Amino acid sequence: MKKMLKIIKTSDLDNEKLSQIKNYSSDNSLDNFDFFKVVVQKPWGHEYLTYHTNELSIWILHIKKDSLTSMHCHPNKRTTLIVLSGKAKISTLKETFELKEGDSVIFEKRVFHSTEAISEKGVIVMEIECPSRKTDLVRLKDNYGRETKGYELQNEMCFDLSKYERIYIDSNKKESHRKIGNMNILIKNFEDSSHIQHHLKMFNHLIVIILSGKLINKKTNEVFTVGDTLEINGENKAEDLIIKEPIKIMSIDKNIFDFD
Repeated sequence: MKKMLKIIKTSDLDNEKLSQIKNYSSDNSLDNFDFFKVVVQKPWGHEYLTYHTNELSIWILHIKKDSLTSMHCHPNKRTTLIVLSGKAKISTLKETFELKEGDSVIFEKRVFHSTEAISEKGVIVMEIECPSRKTDLVRLKDNYGRETKGYELQNEMCFDLSKYERIYIDSNKKESHRKIGNMNILIKNFEDSSHIQHHLKMFNHLIVIILSGKLINKKTNEVFTVGDTLEINGENKAEDLIIKEPIKIMSIDKNIFDFD
């Protein structure tokens, strides 16, 4: 089944709405907080940090059926959402669309968006934030009365991790393989273009996130660096990708195996 990667650019309406919001707060003390020791409780479910470097963070969101996140934006960071289980309805200020398992959407800075779980068992979503700053959050509308509030405070977090199923991926390891929701996650380091091309050719369609290093598409001259998400498919071919710096990638698919 064909997957979708959608890119949402910042609109004039996003900029206009953000400029009108004056009364919102942010707890700067959370900028250096260790989110690995908590699960953040939300009125729509919960979320936890699964992978972190100084340049990007990856979170897992569990959203309950018929619940939704606030209509919010991140003024200073780009965000990518990938559905790992279930189905989600994504809304921006201009459109609404659905994502199924394996689908993804990239929001540029300042784009207001909301995610709703529309499948019976809710939805599990991976969120990639670049740069890594959790408090970079402005809410426009919220079903739970949080419009003027910043990110959740420590008294709204759960420090007893035994209450939740949580998957931690060590960013210091060269290779990791995990299953989250219905998707397989493979993290792998590459230093040679032929090796990464061989790896990516194993799949008909694959979502790839750059965790470190740099890739260049030799046909289009497009540069992919930390935090970028790309599809490997008939149009974006593995053999066109050249490593310019030693690279670490996260591959997401239902059927990932380490063939090397």
